[in-house]
Amino acid sequence: MLLRFWGTRGTIPAPIRPDQVEGKIMAALSEAGQQQINLTDPQAVQKLARELSKTFKSSTVGGNTTCVTVRLEDDLIIFDAGSGIRELGDYLMESQDESVVRLGFRQGKGHAYMFFTHTHWDHVQGFPFFKPIHVVGNVFDIYHIHDHVPDALARQMHQHFCPIRFDRLGATLNYHQLEEGEQVNIAGASITNIQLNHPGRAYAYRVVADNAIAILATDSEYKSLDYVSTAKYINFYANADMLIFDAMFSVRESFVKEDWGHSSALIGADIAREANVKQLYLFHHDPATSDDEIMQILKQTREYLGEGDNLPEVLVAMEGLEVDLTNPNMTDFYIQEHVDHDVIFMTLSGKLGAHATEQFRQHLAQSLQAHQTDKVVLRLENLSDLTMAGIRALVDARKSVLSLALVGIPENVYRVIELTGTTDFFAIYDTVEEALLALNMHQR
Repeated sequence: MLLRFWGTRGTIPAPIRPDQVEGKIMAALSEAGQQQINLTDPQAVQKLARELSKTFKSSTVGGNTTCVTVRLEDDLIIFDAGSGIRELGDYLMESQDESVVRLGFRQGKGHAYMFFTHTHWDHVQGFPFFKPIHVVGNVFDIYHIHDHVPDALARQMHQHFCPIRFDRLGATLNYHQLEEGEQVNIAGASITNIQLNHPGRAYAYRVVADNAIAILATDSEYKSLDYVSTAKYINFYANADMLIFDAMFSVRESFVKEDWGHSSALIGADIAREANVKQLYLFHHDPATSDDEIMQILKQTREYLGEGDNLPEVLVAMEGLEVDLTNPNMTDFYIQEHVDHDVIFMTLSGKLGAHATEQFRQHLAQSLQAHQTDKVVLRLENLSDLTMAGIRALVDARKSVLSLALVGIPENVYRVIELTGTTDFFAIYDTVEEALLALNMHQR
């Protein structure tokens, strides 16, 4: 699942002003001077730009309103049609990328699914300027919960408001009204919804695909923060790989601007923590909030959460940002193996838990018998989780293999080994080279 942000602002587009561009240029040149960067060296300049982009000094979160896409191989799912969808349309029609050309929108052979959270202006205003809907042959299946979505899309293109006529669109639009809480299965994804607290009602979508979970929960106010009031949202957001959350207001503003239907980053942090969310993306930025101010909100949210295990990572949703959620299934377990100079190299991926231990034991026993060697390197960099059953399996493997090395252990997995007090049971190395050197010395 490849998710991309095309518009992350709320209420109204907020293009970056000339004085703000000048400020970014001045900040970049100042930093280049302090670091004594050779501005004639393209690589040095690019490296500096990447460093500065982390704090938005050489980049921006963008000014377009809500539009997010999910790519699943050759299937495209679009969420909302704010002004960001215009750039999505240009990309689909003009990109030379083979995977985009294969989608077929330029040739009138494209098909996409479109979901609407609601029809406030900042979520539909880009629809008339989305080029693929003007190409005969393209097809869009539009999913919505509000019954007025088809009429709202048509009415905003009335001649009083828009020079482009709705009845002259070239593409075919197929509407599908969903019930609240209804699940729809499309393009290998399972998509469900929940009603949010927003004037006129808005809906969050939970997308499950490629063994990952992404949630778009924009335009929502959480007036009562007790467990009873937030439980339904926590349950809906539970275990998400990423939660895209309405962080338009500060906490103070969310209290003062009651019934406006928006929330804050700190409230999102609480909810994400309770819901065991892995990544929290701050979204629906206030059009009056600058990049520097959004950076400050990010810092404050991270400070509020503090440090510790199982806390959500907090990030800022910005235009052009792509998030690849195509990861090994956390409940699945994979073993890849190759043998080199009488050493068995096994790469373990996924979750080494109760369901995987027997597979691991059998694979190890068969491999030892087939290759007649007593040297094994277990590469664990792709291991997502390790349970007590997995620890037991590794301890048993240590007993059955004369020379066993563990390499590239992720921090969370190493912490589990620490908690069980078994770090001294294993030969642990940072790199394969270190492990091989130790194995060869042990053989002597």
